[in-house]
Amino acid sequence: MKNGKSLFINLILCILLLFFITPTVAPAKNSVPAENGETNPEKMRVNLLEKALEPHDPLTAAKAWAEAVKTRNGAWQYALLSPELKEEYYDRFTEMNWTTGTSSPWIEKYKVTERYRVGEEFRRFAVEFTYTDSTKTTFTTKEYITVRKHEDAWLVAQIEKIEAAGEITKLPGGAGVSEKKIFIEDTGAQNSASKGYDKANVLIGNETKIYKGYTDQELTVDDLQKGERVEIVFTDDPRLMIYPVTAKAETIRRMEPGDSALVYENRQYKFALSLPETWQGFQVVTEEWEGLGRNGKTVETGPVIKFRHPEWTDGNPRQDIPIMVFTIAQWKKMQQEKFHVGAAPVGPRELGRNAQYVFSLPARYNFAFPTGYEEVEEIIENDPLTPL
Repeated sequence: MKNGKSLFINLILCILLLFFITPTVAPAKNSVPAENGETNPEKMRVNLLEKALEPHDPLTAAKAWAEAVKTRNGAWQYALLSPELKEEYYDRFTEMNWTTGTSSPWIEKYKVTERYRVGEEFRRFAVEFTYTDSTKTTFTTKEYITVRKHEDAWLVAQIEKIEAAGEITKLPGGAGVSEKKIFIEDTGAQNSASKGYDKANVLIGNETKIYKGYTDQELTVDDLQKGERVEIVFTDDPRLMIYPVTAKAETIRRMEPGDSALVYENRQYKFALSLPETWQGFQVVTEEWEGLGRNGKTVETGPVIKFRHPEWTDGNPRQDIPIMVFTIAQWKKMQQEKFHVGAAPVGPRELGRNAQYVFSLPARYNFAFPTGYEEVEEIIENDPLTPL
């Protein structure tokens, strides 16, 4: 209800923004140019309206974007963009007179799902739009939007509109082939409600980016295998529209059956954690572990990064997923019993390591059996941590 009220207020602000946006393009008659760097009053009015539309948390930003697209409100969409995208998209919005999409088919509903989070830097959401028309026919489209924090606001910094998705049925011809391309087919397209190319010749250029799942972990053409499912964003370059379409890829996302619904990446300590979709909106709390020497004094410390379920409350706390971070040297000292962590007779359990750090699970982390401990045990059993 709170999000709905917020989106309604934003819609009212957008109407005002559309009303005032014209004076910023064509100066009023008899107006005097501002001197000494002073801001034109009309421009200031629009800037303040845009400022009022800026979301202050990532999920609100993603939902506001989806609602702005659904309502075909270009002014609202523009207000949600990062400064870089505003510069890129301004001409497109003005050419469309600040109205996007079509009157038919129209967007009936949308679903916003968090897929990838990198610390407090940015978050990536999948937005699925369901379209319909007067015949009640429906189809869906999907795009990924990445939101980043700019000062005190979260703004849309990247938009990936998926135009083709399917299995790779043909791979590049091998070494020495000048043009690299793959052929993809959506084998379930005839029973699918998704809108997009069901078959495509996907050209792979030097600037094409290939990623693992929803993440920014880059792959190469050699990492693509026959039978794997991929999602494609094409460039704006000319396309050969003879069926099946032939077009150059801007990005290729290789999706694996075991891909997590939600991936958290920590670039400070270089690890990723896979979480189920039920953890949408989880929190990250950082605390500190202490290593006690034989004299009982603290001789080593390090971070404990706790992943907290979105339904956790003070009145009903749920089981966290605690990840202890040790340097390689600290872990070695602990194994040599030069210090110990906690009162349990056994030490932390290693979950993985990279060249600098060891990641571990505290001993008896769930000794009190709080709500949700079974789910956390199941998550841990599926090896959710990946060192980077």
